[in-house]
Amino acid sequence: MRRTFIALALSALGVANAATVTVYTSLASWQAALSSADQLQDFSGYANGTDLTGVAVLPGVTLSSNIGPVEVFGADKTASAFGPARQVGNGYFEGQYALPFLAAALDIASFESIPGNDTTAVDQGLLSFLFSDGSTEDILLSGGDGSPIFVGVISDFAITSFRWTEAHEGDGGNEESALDNLRVAMRAPGNELPLPGSLPLALAALAAVPLARRRR
Repeated sequence: MRRTFIALALSALGVANAATVTVYTSLASWQAALSSADQLQDFSGYANGTDLTGVAVLPGVTLSSNIGPVEVFGADKTASAFGPARQVGNGYFEGQYALPFLAAALDIASFESIPGNDTTAVDQGLLSFLFSDGSTEDILLSGGDGSPIFVGVISDFAITSFRWTEAHEGDGGNEESALDNLRVAMRAPGNELPLPGSLPLALAALAAVPLARRRR
């Protein structure tokens, strides 16, 4: 009996859990799945032209891009990036989460696809979320009519970052897009930050060893 409990404990310590992720395409459904209010950054409090690169736009949330500075732009106050890199390769935005958020959402703005128009997207963009267990959730997005496209995720492991890799225009350059309405939340119903791996199961098994010895 004692050997059985020890074996269970050791095997449990070796199990690696993968993040369980739910993807939402509706703000209402994402918010309904939260246990508390989300925090919002809509960039309305910044002046146009403000460089947000490395700025904490929400507690523990910073932005960057390989295209150029992430700047507040336009009447709608979106976070946009401009620069010569937009003309070659893959342009992307990144968001880094320094706090253990289990829920995050954002709007992909100014992203459109018009058949026959070479200045709009001709392929799909890729939105990827990375989690504290090392797993990734990849979401392919097709451009619409330019209206904001909402994407939200809820995970049982902390979200560490996201990357929005823009689609391409007909000439091979990067399709113009921007970020808006960044949202984060700490927890969702039934989702608490997990201990590494299956440590709770292992601890329970080890705790049972003295009990087995007394029964013998």
